[in-house]
Amino acid sequence: MMTVENTNEVHAGAKDFVGYEYKNISVPSLDEGLYVDSYRSFGWSLESSEQDRLSNSVVLKFKRDRQIRNKAELSRLQRQFDSSALKIRALETAPESTARLLALCLGIIGCAFLAGATFSYMAGFIVAMVLLAIPGFLLWIVAYPVFVRTKASKTQKNAPQLDACFDAVYETSKQASQLL
Repeated sequence: MMTVENTNEVHAGAKDFVGYEYKNISVPSLDEGLYVDSYRSFGWSLESSEQDRLSNSVVLKFKRDRQIRNKAELSRLQRQFDSSALKIRALETAPESTARLLALCLGIIGCAFLAGATFSYMAGFIVAMVLLAIPGFLLWIVAYPVFVRTKASKTQKNAPQLDACFDAVYETSKQASQLL
């Protein structure tokens, strides 16, 4: 969620009018440093940050001079940075999400087998109960190792893309700081 507020201020003791534009950005707490450091390259200065404990995010409040040089190019680079930062967050969370979903599916299938085993026991079919209970328990047991392996595999697979995104973020910030 990004909001931009435009207001104007006058420096105390100065006769020259200085207009500022303001921007409030809600980012995940883990990305606070990345945004603070990078937005400085786009001419923004951090005014404050507020922790939102419910959503585990931080609201960063920035301001910059409205008459900044190369504003159009800086805005374009900033949009490029925002896109790369979102892609970084997606690449960092994807391995755990995929692994969690796979482990959850295995657990639910294991529950289905155990439900069948329970109904078989209640109906007096002991052999069917054993035949259904064994895969149910096995699926429950293998769910966590599958989670760990899938997460490690996806993390390793995403590492080159993640590095490329970080390189893009740093290159974009470098280009922007050279325009200031």
